Amino acid sequence: MTVPRPLAASARAARRRLSSTIAGVGHSGHLSSAALRNRHDVPLAEAGLTAAQKYMFDLNGFLVIRGAFDADLVARANGAIDHHADTLHERTGQLRTSGLYGRESAQLAGDGTTGRFDMGGMLGWRAPHREPFRELLTHPAVAGALNELVGVGYRLDHSPLLIAQERGSEGHTLHGGAVTESGEPAWPLAYECRHGQMRNQLLTVCMQLSAAPEGAGGFCAVPGSHKSNFPVPPSLADLADEALASCVVQPALQPGDCLLFSEATLHGTLPWTAAHQRRTVIYRFAPAGSAYGRGYLPSWPESVLDGASEAQRAVLEPPYHPRMNRTSVDRRGEAVAARAREAWKVEFDERVFGTRYF
Repeated sequence: MTVPRPLAASARAARRRLSSTIAGVGHSGHLSSAALRNRHDVPLAEAGLTAAQKYMFDLNGFLVIRGAFDADLVARANGAIDHHADTLHERTGQLRTSGLYGRESAQLAGDGTTGRFDMGGMLGWRAPHREPFRELLTHPAVAGALNELVGVGYRLDHSPLLIAQERGSEGHTLHGGAVTESGEPAWPLAYECRHGQMRNQLLTVCMQLSAAPEGAGGFCAVPGSHKSNFPVPPSLADLADEALASCVVQPALQPGDCLLFSEATLHGTLPWTAAHQRRTVIYRFAPAGSAYGRGYLPSWPESVLDGASEAQRAVLEPPYHPRMNRTSVDRRGEAVAARAREAWKVEFDERVFGTRYF
């Protein structure tokens, strides 16, 4: 049978591509180092989540990386918070977190009077107090996980927030989830896994700065709820139904642990029962081209950008695709220069739109 010329040419091109790929594969069947250097979609760093960690995150919707942050970083972060203790704000009245959606929850009320305490602005503090909080943006343990769970070019979407609780502090109504209370998909929070790659539209990363032993309260979640297809029963969100509440878990955490969870996972806070203050700093990250928050518009405050490293500035970039000359951070937490968009394309875009990028 005679093969038509266009198909024959296509077949020859395919064979050439196959031959060039095989040339980069060693006897073991893995890509050679030379091939790796020429492939922009294959990370060179070895850091990242283990097979067990990937399994557990996909199963539960959250993951604890034990001892991710060393004692020095934890001490510096706690010292900086102590220095700014006068900027803690207690949530009282209508700001209380145990009665969201107009419902009062006796199970989450704590002592009924003590609220949660919030603190922000850490990235813009004067040196050296800002440094431990900036270091998290590109910390190897975090960068490796974010490249796995959010993708290349991950970006900071929300300003970091310290959540503090004193003994008796209220909890927080369970919220988030893959489906809204009205039954609609929560697209801005979505989690999915395709062909072995996980993606979170909004991922929270927590720096644990004080111990949260079993039964002390603090972060809690419903494992597997990031894959739910039905609305959350209000009696579960309020922990009012004992049978449903039995699905809620509170992972024990130690200073230096890193907790990651998908915002599609139903999560909240249990009242704090320990004598010491709970301290957790939360960051929310998004893929390169998507956004939820708007604190970076029109740009992050100059105090946040001043003195930031190249890698930290890459994480603080606004949302746009890596193809548009976006510097990213690899799994080691190091800046990776963008693969330059072809000059002739940029030049044409400038003629058409009046700017270098459309």
